[in-house]
Amino acid sequence: MFKSIFSKYLAVLSAFLLGSFIALGSVWMIFSMRYWEQDKQTLLSENARQIADFAAEKATPAGENQYRLNASLVPFLDLLVGAIDAEALITDNNGTVILCSDGETCAHVGQTVPQKPLEALTAQDTYFKVETLGSLYETERYVAAVRMVRTGGQQLGYVFLSISAQASRQALILNLRTFAVAALVALALFLIVMYILTYRLVKPLRRMAEAARKFGAGDFADRIAVKEKDEIGALAQAMNNMADSLASAEGMRRGFIASVSHELRTPMTTISGFVDGILDGTIPPEQHRHYLQIVSSEVKRLSRLVQSMLSLSRMDAGEMRLNPVEFDLTELAGGVLLSFEDRIEKKGLRVEGGETAEPVLVQADRDLIGQVVYNLVENAVKFSDEGGTLRIATRSDGRHAYFTLRNTGPGIAPEEMPHIFQRFYKSDASRSLDKTGMGLGLYLVRQILTLHGGEITVRSVQGSYCEFEFWLPKEKYSKNV
Repeated sequence: MFKSIFSKYLAVLSAFLLGSFIALGSVWMIFSMRYWEQDKQTLLSENARQIADFAAEKATPAGENQYRLNASLVPFLDLLVGAIDAEALITDNNGTVILCSDGETCAHVGQTVPQKPLEALTAQDTYFKVETLGSLYETERYVAAVRMVRTGGQQLGYVFLSISAQASRQALILNLRTFAVAALVALALFLIVMYILTYRLVKPLRRMAEAARKFGAGDFADRIAVKEKDEIGALAQAMNNMADSLASAEGMRRGFIASVSHELRTPMTTISGFVDGILDGTIPPEQHRHYLQIVSSEVKRLSRLVQSMLSLSRMDAGEMRLNPVEFDLTELAGGVLLSFEDRIEKKGLRVEGGETAEPVLVQADRDLIGQVVYNLVENAVKFSDEGGTLRIATRSDGRHAYFTLRNTGPGIAPEEMPHIFQRFYKSDASRSLDKTGMGLGLYLVRQILTLHGGEITVRSVQGSYCEFEFWLPKEKYSKNV
């Protein structure tokens, strides 16, 4: 059965508090009973000693080594024990009751107390216990007993002073009930406060759970109001940030699917149309070469798309392995530029820097670095203005090899600079300039350079130029992603 954090937390807290109150009440009860017994023991023992001393003085000789207690002691006993609501019994040395504070008509006179108290008093001055004194009392009483000794050391008998234990226990029970009522009231108030606090604590968690369910269903528009600056507030803010990231990723994913669909459909439609035209004779033989060149260009475009997707998949899966070889970075860049010769001529671009570039040897994966240079040159040609300039440069400082590519043109807006290396990001959202890109080129560039231990930077002045520069360590660098 599902239980919420709120109910579990409240149940555990309630059980803990209830157990604490029960333990506290039990300890309080035990200590109260002990204190009560000690208090009664002291009270009864002191008064019993006073009665014993007074009775020993008032005893009259009744023969050789014999003394007698007359009924004149009863008013004194009644007065003394009445103040503490007790009952006094005076016995002879054999334990037979000879005088009671209730008077001569007391039913206890003539009865005999148990021998256990008498035996205990032979070894100690005072006896105290909660008992019925055999059959003398019907209910338990606090009983204190002392020896009655005459001046000179002659023992005349014993004095038993007792008080009802039932009344004392009823008082303890009443105190315990008072404590229990107070504890329950305090517990109820505490639980009400804790209910409110716990509800306020759990409420944002429920709100976050609701938002998480929406995120799981693909709705990333929901946001959690952050009102506190504690751990819950930090968690809510983290979930909002996660939602922003998911929304951005979802947007990029949808854009990517749309871009891939477009990129696959367009060349495939072109290829299919031209091939069908050649096969059915719609395109005359003298134009076959021209249209086959277009088909070849579209096939290469599809190949680059598939290669980019494969590289991205291998990087994400951690399966990309480098095959470093030594090669001339300048020569590689020149070969890539030659592959764009037709597009460069169509836009009337002027290429500078290649004639003065010197060889720069590096150890890296030639194919991957070739893809890096290709993507950068493709972007530069694509976004250059008509009749603009491409400037290429390679150099080395002994430890690193540098490649720089600048193109004149509209440049990159400052607000877009932090995003251009993100996956699927396209700065030209209208596709007026970028009709063939998917937003993977620069992302793959950075990933490949990172694999080699290199970095790439970009500088741009909007309306003037854009310049990309990357560096690679000249020593062999091998890393598995």
